[in-house]
Amino acid sequence: MADKKFVSLHESYMRRYERGGFLVGDVFKFNDNFKSTDEFKSLGTNTQELLQQMIDSGQHVRVVGIKDTTSARYPANADTTTLDVVLDLALDDGGGRYSHHVSIPSNLGQSEEFYPNLPPIPDVFKRKSNVVIKPEEAETTQAPEARDGNSERALPDSNVDIPSDAVTPSPAATSYTQQYLGDLTKGPSSY
Repeated sequence: MADKKFVSLHESYMRRYERGGFLVGDVFKFNDNFKSTDEFKSLGTNTQELLQQMIDSGQHVRVVGIKDTTSARYPANADTTTLDVVLDLALDDGGGRYSHHVSIPSNLGQSEEFYPNLPPIPDVFKRKSNVVIKPEEAETTQAPEARDGNSERALPDSNVDIPSDAVTPSPAATSYTQQYLGDLTKGPSSY
């Protein structure tokens, strides 16, 4: 192996600031004044309502696709990408599920950075419960037997015989078959 030539391998990958500052999978945050922009006003009313539903849902809005506004002059060449992009957005329903897909101009918002952590779980997905993490003093309640003094608080150290009677006679002593055979031996007069 030492006599072989070393060939360096370089990969080409998309960097964040080559496509308008967005990468697929980013959490998208709308600008404060995005409704007053001309790009938002040029969208259809159904698209505007869908964007409002996405904001009101309380879920994360994710970038699921990035497209150029114009076609590339040389489609196989990655160097022909532009900064003028259209974003495909969707609501993150958790577990890799997306809903409410929509395409919008990229200048309506920006990506939120949570690196190196994951984005926080939205309050919509948190279950309300009465679990108390902070320790509290518990109430001391006693069972009725303990209050009367009739309860045993120690385990017995010897075997205790529990008196009981058998519900049915033992099958070894008398069985239906034995009674039947015994009746046959007595003869026909016993019937």
